[in-house]
Amino acid sequence: MNKYSEEKLELRGYGFSDQMTDLLERLVSLHNYHEHISAKHQLEKQGKDILPVMHTLTESGSVVIRKEAMKLIKLVGDRSSIPYAIRLLEDIDGDIRWIAAETLIHIGRASLRPLLKAVHDNQDAYFLREGAHHVLSALIRDHDPKDLRELQRILLNGELLETLPLRISKLLESSQI
Repeated sequence: MNKYSEEKLELRGYGFSDQMTDLLERLVSLHNYHEHISAKHQLEKQGKDILPVMHTLTESGSVVIRKEAMKLIKLVGDRSSIPYAIRLLEDIDGDIRWIAAETLIHIGRASLRPLLKAVHDNQDAYFLREGAHHVLSALIRDHDPKDLRELQRILLNGELLETLPLRISKLLESSQI
């Protein structure tokens, strides 16, 4: 028994077609690994076309559904998913936060500007700052502006947090990111 086995996995209320709902139910199946993998591959083959469904599912009350949606979003790796991944950096479930950060890393540097804006606007959000640090650690290179590397250090150490808004504003105003 895993930590999600008691969770109710309701997918009928989203207004998806019966075929899509059946596929999604197989995706979140906790008891049939082969059904799960088969559904995952079928959904992944749909590429960007599946994203509206997955974006909707990121708001589910079910940890399992949000997690599986985020995994597929990561596999597709499209920029349209950046806001959803940023929002899930604050999810209550640590696995989902990790997948969301990894999604932003997978999408690449296009995620930096929206991520920094989110941190600027929600500087007190601990998990958001933690996720931002993870993303910055993966995406920042030695040739990046010193201010960006310094921001990464601040997010790691939690020091000088009161300087975040000004530092991020300066970075967002520059064309360096």
